[in-house]
Amino acid sequence: MSTERPVGWAVGERARAWLVLARPRLLPAVLALVGLGFGWAHWNRALPLTGAVQLAWVLVAWTLLHAGTLWLNAALDQDEGPVLLGKPMAAPPGTVGVARLALLAALLVVRDSAALLPMAGCVVLAELYSHPKTAWKAHPWLGPLVNVLGYGLWTPLAGWSVVGAPPDVRSGLMASLVAVAVLGCFFVAQAFQGDEDRARGYRTLVATGGARATLIAARLCFAVAFGGVAALAVAGWLPRGLLVLLGAALWVDRALRRGQDRPDGGGPEGAVEVGRRLAWSAALGMMILLGGYVRDGLAGAPVAGLATAGGHPHPNEGVGTR
Repeated sequence: MSTERPVGWAVGERARAWLVLARPRLLPAVLALVGLGFGWAHWNRALPLTGAVQLAWVLVAWTLLHAGTLWLNAALDQDEGPVLLGKPMAAPPGTVGVARLALLAALLVVRDSAALLPMAGCVVLAELYSHPKTAWKAHPWLGPLVNVLGYGLWTPLAGWSVVGAPPDVRSGLMASLVAVAVLGCFFVAQAFQGDEDRARGYRTLVATGGARATLIAARLCFAVAFGGVAALAVAGWLPRGLLVLLGAALWVDRALRRGQDRPDGGGPEGAVEVGRRLAWSAALGMMILLGGYVRDGLAGAPVAGLATAGGHPHPNEGVGTR
């Protein structure tokens, strides 16, 4: 597929290109990770709504971060092949400058002091990932590390931090499982890009091991993530109803196995299908948590994270069992 390059790069054409390169269809997933941290901080300690205004600013900041990060990435890659939830388009002149303005604006907009540190970390990672002199995205383990830290840990941390809840062991365990799941998503998004990565000289997993190895790595990540949630549910650290997600895990794994047998890993369509199944699985988990919250609240019992059989953050408070 040839790269689309408007002749002359008029102002309107640049704006259109930057909108396309920001891949707005990916943005909801990024903002959902911020919301996940925010929601977990409330659920874990059964808190009343706290930090909603700060969250709004954080969401705006992460929107700018998302755009700036993808613009830097587009300037480095100059994609000509299939792109996940987007289309290949040459980066217009000035893309790097606009990207850095967006990243600077993100730092200024975030406002909440607790969320500023993870934002600063993400900005630094965006530069290291896509700067031509560092190009961590081309590295076999630095690229995955950036995604684990930036999307898997620091993005949810920003949402969690505006609530002001103190850390605890259960939150640390859940953060680790989310990070592993994000790593799995990274491998899924990479699985169809082997030819382009090899042409660029990248040493990503798909470039060196092929789509099959990349999707096997993704399957292992999701097995750990879903299995970890199930283990915490069995232990009573999460509601036991979440054990139904083991069925969702098999549903996700089936899509991964299907792509694993194709040289292109199933293409971007296969990656989108895996993402769709993950989104439905997450929605199912949210429905189970919400249903338990409503049921326990109507019964006048402890709710949310204080209503699990064990692992609640307040050992001296009475808890119900599920």
